[in-house]
Amino acid sequence: MVMKSSVGVSYSAFWGIPYTKPPVGKLRFANPEPNDPWEGTYDATKPKNACIQYIVLVPSAPMFGVEDCLYLNVFVPDRNAHHSDLLPVMVYIHGGSFAYGSAQPEQRNPSRFMSSRKVIIVTFQYRLGVLGFFSTGDSAAPGNFGMKDQVMVLRWVQKNIQAFGGDPNHVTIFGESAGGASTQLHMMSPLSKGLFHRAVSMSGSAISAWSVPIENPLELARNHAKVLGIVDAETLPTADLIEKLRDVDAAELITSAELLKVWDIHPVVFYHPVVEPVETPEAFLTEDPRVAWRRGAYASVPWLTGSIPKDGSFVTQTVYRNNSLIEDLNKKFTTLLPLVVRTRVTENKLMRLRKRFLKNTSPINWITKDNYDEITKMISEAWFLYPMMRSIKQHLANRKRSPISVYSFEFLGQYSFSALYTGTDKPYGITHLDDVIYLFQIPLLFPDFTARSPEAEMSKLWVKLILDFATNELAAKDGTCYGKKCDVITFNNTYDPHYPVRRTISQGLDEEMYTFWKSFFEDVA
Repeated sequence: MVMKSSVGVSYSAFWGIPYTKPPVGKLRFANPEPNDPWEGTYDATKPKNACIQYIVLVPSAPMFGVEDCLYLNVFVPDRNAHHSDLLPVMVYIHGGSFAYGSAQPEQRNPSRFMSSRKVIIVTFQYRLGVLGFFSTGDSAAPGNFGMKDQVMVLRWVQKNIQAFGGDPNHVTIFGESAGGASTQLHMMSPLSKGLFHRAVSMSGSAISAWSVPIENPLELARNHAKVLGIVDAETLPTADLIEKLRDVDAAELITSAELLKVWDIHPVVFYHPVVEPVETPEAFLTEDPRVAWRRGAYASVPWLTGSIPKDGSFVTQTVYRNNSLIEDLNKKFTTLLPLVVRTRVTENKLMRLRKRFLKNTSPINWITKDNYDEITKMISEAWFLYPMMRSIKQHLANRKRSPISVYSFEFLGQYSFSALYTGTDKPYGITHLDDVIYLFQIPLLFPDFTARSPEAEMSKLWVKLILDFATNELAAKDGTCYGKKCDVITFNNTYDPHYPVRRTISQGLDEEMYTFWKSFFEDVA
């Protein structure tokens, strides 16, 4: 199908190409299998349904999607006949807490990349939530099925992208939030070795508290089976347990996971990657990513990573939209905090948190209707900024030859995902995923930008950074870390009507923040 970008550039869209067999029946809770070839002409003119999901973050959101959802899309810019060189390829991994998101055009339309005519874009869907990340911790259901789906896409690209004019030896993987964590996980996975050549992790780390492996997947599996009413869920052999769960309706599997939540809709990220037994065939992850990354066991490829300073906002906004939730969380804060940060929390650590973040909050309270900014800063640092900086520092300590570039996205535009998270138009400032609005068109949620608006100008700068990285055009010393120092490419507002946005270089990372959280996570006192 021929499409046009907002600036009139034509490109071809190939929708809904199957990259594995449908993950249904015996292939539910199983590694993906290569798709059978088809005969004749395949109809690639229509997008496929999203993977089945229930977005608890969004007030009153309905369940949607289907289980047969493993399809990809390829977008190819129109080029003059004399431009016959193979184009770099960018494979996009959508985010969504490993439980939500899709590659449908109303959620992620890559036309802004197509306007450059420099790259081929591949988007795709992978299994989510319990269907993508359920595990019994053994061969019955080794887990990481959603990650293995992603590997199958990368293998498909290596095998087929040249037929679309793409260079299989010049592939960049990029993603935001859980997609950013997935990108970093691919750098460590033996299954992904050699399948990509550059990586971009946006607002997501593989060593964050919300993305590191589930500690006891079998316990979670049995608890989930129990709430579904499966008889003898606590004692059934794992192979029998899986057979029982394969008979459960997919929608019931998804919704029943909510019964396992500890408080309200939290933890937001419930099912996520696991460490598989070493002997598992086609194991995606056989070592804790915190250990693997620290010792340098990952692909030595150019890496671009960055964040939004208030990335933790998607968590806090689900609380601060409701006064009763604020009051309830205030009462339970010290009990729930260890589950949030995935580490032991002592009285001394609580005192340090209060001293750093809650100087203006009454000593008898933790969560109040007036301290959204402080709690958002706490979650943003613990879940996003610290693990990102930890990864950067360990990469530098490993003395890898591959360069690393760092950005900070701080531009505040007229559109924000906060409206989705809170169900209100109340301004919350820049919010987690807001940078994606400037990479992709998202017609389901946001109108396109007015020409020459600050948002349109920001989009040009932001897309250019990602394109420059993927096409080897990012200057070697622009936002790159040297020795122990990093220059950070920063995007923000100027509020000058003639030059409303700017791209600058900030010197260094936040060492004070890093020191605080390193002590918090590594000290037991």
